[in-house]
Amino acid sequence: MAAVVSVAVILKPDWVDAALTTDLPPLPAPAADAPATGDISGPARIVDGDGLEIGGQRIRLHGVDAFETRQMCGGHACGRASADALRTLVGGRSVDCAEMDRDRYGRIVAVCHAGGQDLGAAQVRRGHAVAYTRYSQRYVLEERAARRDNAGAWAYGFTPPEDWRRAS
Repeated sequence: MAAVVSVAVILKPDWVDAALTTDLPPLPAPAADAPATGDISGPARIVDGDGLEIGGQRIRLHGVDAFETRQMCGGHACGRASADALRTLVGGRSVDCAEMDRDRYGRIVAVCHAGGQDLGAAQVRRGHAVAYTRYSQRYVLEERAARRDNAGAWAYGFTPPEDWRRAS
């Protein structure tokens, strides 16, 4: 039986070295008084399991879909539990949010932290929300861990929040 061996030779043109060693002009420094666009910080009012308000601005947690306020999961009020869990996570501390997008309702979609903790990650990991994979893969590992550990709503069984909204 004969063996077939393939060899690929990749040639690097001279211009590659020149492009890699050419000094590029420095990027302009931001103005000292320029505000950080998309960053919002302050005391938060919890709206639901994936929504909050800071300084009158409505914010939805990026990559997270929490159970709706009236949603039940296997006889458990998972929607209210989700909002209560977010309220506990924030614990009266200042919340820092980095805007990622705007949703169709005009809300800011942001990654938010309180006390150094990513609120979206914590909500998903504790089973009070699911990873909103239609928009982001950011919290997929947290959802897998929550499912594995039967955390939060995973212990009761549930209709995914997006399907629940569609049916309501």
